[in-house]
Amino acid sequence: MRDPLYVRTLYPPDGRQIQGLLMAHLAATPYCSAMDEAQVQEQCFLPAPPGVHEVQWLRHQVLGAMVDERLIGFIHIGVGFDQETLHLVGRRPFGLLRFLALPQEYLSAGRTARLLLQAADDYWREQGVAWVRAFTLSTGYPAFQLGAGLLPAAWEDHLRWLTEAGYRLVERYYTMRFPLERLIMEPLPAVGCTFWPRSQGPERHYQLFDGETLLGYARTLERTVMEPAEANPVAYLSDLGVAKAQREQGVDRWLLRRLINDATLRGCRDLVAHVNHRDRHRFTLFSGAGFEETATRGYTLEKQL
Repeated sequence: MRDPLYVRTLYPPDGRQIQGLLMAHLAATPYCSAMDEAQVQEQCFLPAPPGVHEVQWLRHQVLGAMVDERLIGFIHIGVGFDQETLHLVGRRPFGLLRFLALPQEYLSAGRTARLLLQAADDYWREQGVAWVRAFTLSTGYPAFQLGAGLLPAAWEDHLRWLTEAGYRLVERYYTMRFPLERLIMEPLPAVGCTFWPRSQGPERHYQLFDGETLLGYARTLERTVMEPAEANPVAYLSDLGVAKAQREQGVDRWLLRRLINDATLRGCRDLVAHVNHRDRHRFTLFSGAGFEETATRGYTLEKQL
C-alpha cells in the first residue's frame, strides 16, 4: 500500500497552504507579526528574499510534507552564506535551514520531521554541501521574532527531532526588553562626536562620527506583533556597534540611552533586542541600562553532512 505521507517541492500555487501552517507557528510565538499570502510568496519564492539582515542566497526552496495534497508540514532550506559567514564567500557554501513547520500532534510531527529532514539532507548533498547552519539569527523571516531566525526554546519537539537528525546546539540567545514608559537621562560621553540619525520607512539608522571616522552605528525597526499585544508598537534593536576605544569612554551607553528615548518619543511601548549568550559585554550593557531578560530564548544549530 502506498504511504499516504510524501514529500514534494512546493511552488507559488501552494502559497495559501504554506501561509495557514506558518501562521499557526507565528501566532504561538512571542514577537511575531502576521504574514499575508503576498509576503509568503515573497519570502518563499523570490530568488533573493528580503530579510532584516544580509544573507547571500545562492538558491533556496521549500519542501512540503503532503497527505492527499494537503500540506501538513514544510521545511525551507537553501544554499549560501548567512550574515555570520559572509566573510567566507569564495569558499564552499553552507546549507541553510530557515524554517521547519510541523503538525501539532506528536507522533505525526515526528514522522513528518524525519521525512523532511532526510529530504533536506538529500538536497544539500546534491548541491555539494558539507556543513549546515540551522535557524541562524540572520536568516529569519522578517515577521518571525522581529526578524530573528532563531529556534524558539519553547519548540521542544522541533529540538528533539533536529538533534535526533544529527544537529547540535551552537549558540543561545536571550530576548531582552526595555519597557518604554518615560524618558531617561542621557549623560554625555567623554568624547566629542557627530550624531547622525535618519529614517527609512519603519527603520531608523544612527551613526556616530569623529570627523569622517565612523565610531558607532545602530538600527531599529518598528513592528506590530501578535503577542504580546500590549507591547505594540515594538522597536527592535537589530544592530548596535561601537568601536572598543569609544566603548571605554561610555559612547555605547550614551547611544543606547539615545535609542531608548527616541523609541519612547515615537510612541513605541517596548524596545527589544536579542543578545548572544557569549557576548558578556552586550549583556552587561543592556542590563545596566535597565533591560529585562524575558523567558523567551532561541538557539542556532549546526550539522556536518
